[in-house]
Amino acid sequence: MRRTLVSAALAVIAVVVMTGCTGTTSAAPTPVQSTDLTSSDGGFDQHAVVGVLLLSAAATPGPTSGGVALPDRFRSDLTTAGFRPDVRVASATDPATSQVRDVQALVQRGAKALFVEAADPDALTGAIQTAHDAGVVVIALGDPLPSSGTGGDGLATDYRVQGTDSDAAMVGKAVAVVESLQRGKKPAGD
Repeated sequence: MRRTLVSAALAVIAVVVMTGCTGTTSAAPTPVQSTDLTSSDGGFDQHAVVGVLLLSAAATPGPTSGGVALPDRFRSDLTTAGFRPDVRVASATDPATSQVRDVQALVQRGAKALFVEAADPDALTGAIQTAHDAGVVVIALGDPLPSSGTGGDGLATDYRVQGTDSDAAMVGKAVAVVESLQRGKKPAGD
């Protein structure tokens, strides 16, 4: 009888220990299934966190901005669309390190989509891979991030929003991409 109780107690302890080891330690999003089996592309809550990483120059309204700084336009338009934007501007002194920390923070926060205007694409390799592994859909802003790895799923953005004639048009395209992803649909265009 005593031997049976000890065996049962050890079995319960083993289950508890194994269960504790399999849980995640972050608020990373649930990976989503790709419609084309090559990338993550959607199906998340309407009020999801959407991360935006911009270079320091974006903080100053430019000639195509209509007087509104790009970070403010992203915050406003993503909020209007029903998302929770987390817009971060890279440090002017060390933008690459700043962006690596920001990607890690956004993954921890549970971002479902992440727009990246990369200061140094090579420096972001590990951080972008971590985001992909967590199921975050990564979208390049402007220049594409280089692809590496095997099987078409190395470091690369899932999608790209190219520059347009104005900041408003670019942000509009970006919001349309997130809305498509949120519905679980592949965004139109590149």
